[in-house]
Amino acid sequence: MASKEQPRRLTTPRIRTNLSLEKVLYIDRGLLTNAYISGMREDLGLFGNELVSLSSIYSAGYCISMIPATLFLTKFPAQYVIPTTILGWGVFTILCFRAQSYGELAGYRFCIALLQGPYFCSIHYILGSWYRKDELVRRAGVFYVSSSVGTMTTGLLAARIYQSLHGALGYPGWRWMYLVASCITFPIAIWGFFSLPGTPRDGKHWFFTEEEFGIATERMALQGRSNPKGFTLSKATLKRFLGRWHFWVLVPWNIQWLMGYLSMGTGGPTLWLRAQPQYSTVQVNNFTTISPSIGIVLIMSFSWIVDKKGRNAILPVIAVACGIHLVSKFAWILYDTTSFEYKWFATAINYIEVSLSPINYSVANLACAGDAEERAFVVSSMLALSTAFNSWVSYVAFPTVQAPRFFRGYVMEAVFQVTYVGWTAFIVWISNRQDQKEAARKESEIGDAPGERSS
Repeated sequence: MASKEQPRRLTTPRIRTNLSLEKVLYIDRGLLTNAYISGMREDLGLFGNELVSLSSIYSAGYCISMIPATLFLTKFPAQYVIPTTILGWGVFTILCFRAQSYGELAGYRFCIALLQGPYFCSIHYILGSWYRKDELVRRAGVFYVSSSVGTMTTGLLAARIYQSLHGALGYPGWRWMYLVASCITFPIAIWGFFSLPGTPRDGKHWFFTEEEFGIATERMALQGRSNPKGFTLSKATLKRFLGRWHFWVLVPWNIQWLMGYLSMGTGGPTLWLRAQPQYSTVQVNNFTTISPSIGIVLIMSFSWIVDKKGRNAILPVIAVACGIHLVSKFAWILYDTTSFEYKWFATAINYIEVSLSPINYSVANLACAGDAEERAFVVSSMLALSTAFNSWVSYVAFPTVQAPRFFRGYVMEAVFQVTYVGWTAFIVWISNRQDQKEAARKESEIGDAPGERSS
């Protein structure tokens, strides 16, 4: 039983710490749109496509650091690497407070992205080092809830700061947003040094007992999940990573998923809210919390269903989510003929496809279970290459000057939602085939054992 069930004491610290760290990431990352609609546009003269350009610059920095930094964790303790990067992006967040031009702000955003790049995939790698396949999606869902909480907090925080501090000491409200966000980031980063447990291989031995580390290691061994041996760049390593189907199938799948909700990162529905004359700046900032609030419920529901029902639930869950999201996209595609209420529905439900994130990255964790280094490479490649596409596609599909219509962008999202569902069906099929081959191999090994032959 010890090897099957994990003590709650091993689970609670990881969940609590990951929630706090992810929440801080989404506050620091998500402030841009709230700052833009709260006076930054006018103060820095961002009247063209600067908003989408800032998003593209962030995406470029984010994807550059992601793969090498996640592989870095197969050699060095995650519990020290991750909080260090958080301290770094906190420094550049506070520098955004003093930005006097588009170029200066773009430089700070790029540096924030470089330092935030390793975080998301590293946490998924850590989760995959502790949890069984019937636990992983739910835990990934709990972790990802913090992204919704962070996004929701950003809107509430921005509204409150603008209302209370706009003009204080001669600074506009949007500058105070960055200052307050950095003041939240630094304590959380320092707390991370003490509270992030790491992985079973190199975790904090004053945090867990040797027996508890033994339980975790045994649990993963029963799942066929290996401990990292340390990454070394070589031709053999690249052949190992690229010679299996995982990279070539999972990366395009993730790109299609991210392209299906690209408007979230470019201001999409928020810019529509901002264009409504009846809403004040404070109201718009508050309204941006509605979608992530719904997202919290969706994330936990989708994750729970897939954990309980297994792989066969993946395709139905994704198909339903994308079907609802596809319907909502026509509120924007047919902008001139759809009602105000329909557009509000599309705004409120905008988080539904993002809520599938725990499923995507858990599928990758489980597919690459037998090779820890490949697991780190594939999980980070999924997000890195998706973000690389984001860095240029968002500029083409969602130029800020076309807000809030974005006809070209919303048509693109609708197409990718359909292809993403089709690709998911292929993923489920090829994963089932892999499991069948593995089961046949193990059965063959048992049949070839000396005891079996002698009988």
